[in-house]
Amino acid sequence: MKKILLLLISLVLISCSDSDEFAGLNFDRNTFEKNRELWEVNKISNYTFSQEYSSTAVGSQPRLTSVVINNKLDTIFVQSKYTTNNSMGELTYYGTVDDIYSYIEYMANYLEGEINSNQSIMKGAEIEIIYDDTWHYPTEIKCSGYYDHDLIGGLGLNIIFSDFEVNQ
Repeated sequence: MKKILLLLISLVLISCSDSDEFAGLNFDRNTFEKNRELWEVNKISNYTFSQEYSSTAVGSQPRLTSVVINNKLDTIFVQSKYTTNNSMGELTYYGTVDDIYSYIEYMANYLEGEINSNQSIMKGAEIEIIYDDTWHYPTEIKCSGYYDHDLIGGLGLNIIFSDFEVNQ
């Protein structure tokens, strides 16, 4: 619990930075596209993976495990004694690796729009992604927002994907 609290506090502090080095969007689109293409070349259609989502907006969520069959989410399990599958509508999750890549692409486009908008206080953002060396799916996504003035909250999220297994 302490680690999660420290992560959230650090994300809030980072999101309030005054540094000009955080103007614009810091996102390695070339590496993103390369790994997405390599993922697609693998043609993996049956697999399982776990995910853990936390953000400054909703806090930490329970660990979830997705079962993907024929590139579609078949089943998702909540791995928590405090949350049931009946409360899935309240949780943020990504059903497939393709959904994860779509989310990253959406987030990059959304953040560019926010940063370039005259109506937004966001002056910059960063999307950091770590990829699996074998299968080329994202294993961790970190997004941080940087603003014109101090802001409590703001963009700060971390998603970890693990326990990936190819099923026959």
